Amino acid sequence: MQYKQFGKDGPMVSRLGLGCMRLPMVGEGKEARADDEKGVAIIRRAYELGINFFDTAWGYMNRDGQRITGLGIKPFRDKVVLSSKLPPDEVQEPADFMRKLEMSLREFDTEYIDYYHMHALNAKNWSHAKKVDMHKNMLKAKEQGLIRHISFSFHDVPEVMTEIADEGIFSSVLCQYNLIDQSNEAVMQKIADRGMGVMVMGPVGGGTIADGGEALLRLYDTSAASAPELALRFVLGYDAVSLALSGMSSIEMLEENVAIVERAASVTPEERELLHSTNDKLRELSDLYCTGCNYCAVCPQDIRPSAHFKCYNNAKIWGLYENSKKRYDRFGPENRFSGNSADACIACGACSEHCPQKIDIPTRLQEVREYFSR
Repeated sequence: MQYKQFGKDGPMVSRLGLGCMRLPMVGEGKEARADDEKGVAIIRRAYELGINFFDTAWGYMNRDGQRITGLGIKPFRDKVVLSSKLPPDEVQEPADFMRKLEMSLREFDTEYIDYYHMHALNAKNWSHAKKVDMHKNMLKAKEQGLIRHISFSFHDVPEVMTEIADEGIFSSVLCQYNLIDQSNEAVMQKIADRGMGVMVMGPVGGGTIADGGEALLRLYDTSAASAPELALRFVLGYDAVSLALSGMSSIEMLEENVAIVERAASVTPEERELLHSTNDKLRELSDLYCTGCNYCAVCPQDIRPSAHFKCYNNAKIWGLYENSKKRYDRFGPENRFSGNSADACIACGACSEHCPQKIDIPTRLQEVREYFSR
């Protein structure tokens, strides 16, 4: 495992961190909870392989993500970095913050959280956070030793990231950055230059790049052996990035990603320039960029928009039309894993209100329907 200092005042962290949002679960729907045996096994295997950064959040895994993460790291809690997040909309009055932080500490069974984030910040959430004194209460919690570093995760335009960082209270930022989306790149460098740590979510595009496989790899002139290897090399090759978070749901996936980080040298400046040039051909993806976060999975018709967009992108960007069409045709009311067909959309807009990427989801679903009807 490779390690890098996390900002000017932070610890040495593994270049690959475990995002504890896709650990195995048992049960169905809202009643599903973490599978303790499998989840703990993945977390502890990650530690054996050199990962020392574990990230989760208040709402992950039906509110069970903090408990399973705490259970997994318990034997080596003092040797790892624990990261969690609280959405500003969970704080409706100032007292809510401390109450929910204390709940998180109990769920983790720990006395402190190393990096505590304002979760999924955009301009609207940032404004709300300030109105309810969330930033002031985070500073108080830090003074009390309940959290060691104040951070934020980010879903908005780069200019808003700069505005938030300029507040001067944050030690780090978690943002999107990958082979096919470098919209935050310049601001990430500025933030790193001022001493903040920069970590990346979605280094393989929420699985999109990995699913492209060999078809994607052929688009690039690279020595990488696989699309995930190229994606991780690209992210970790950017000097501003300290670590990449990857949500891994099996030990096999974990071991594969760790092996990539261990064996793969970062891309050279020449290769990076070539990758950027090639990416110009993929800009059509940017107007329907979905990371698969599933925040939009609130549809009264049980449509899971991210699953539809995944099929669309696989077909349109990498030419995998036939395979994607077969997957698309399986959507329907009987599909409890991927949800209903887009034909059931009533354009209520509930999904769009939850989308960090600001996608007009009903309109895009109509485009997807038309695309796969040809």
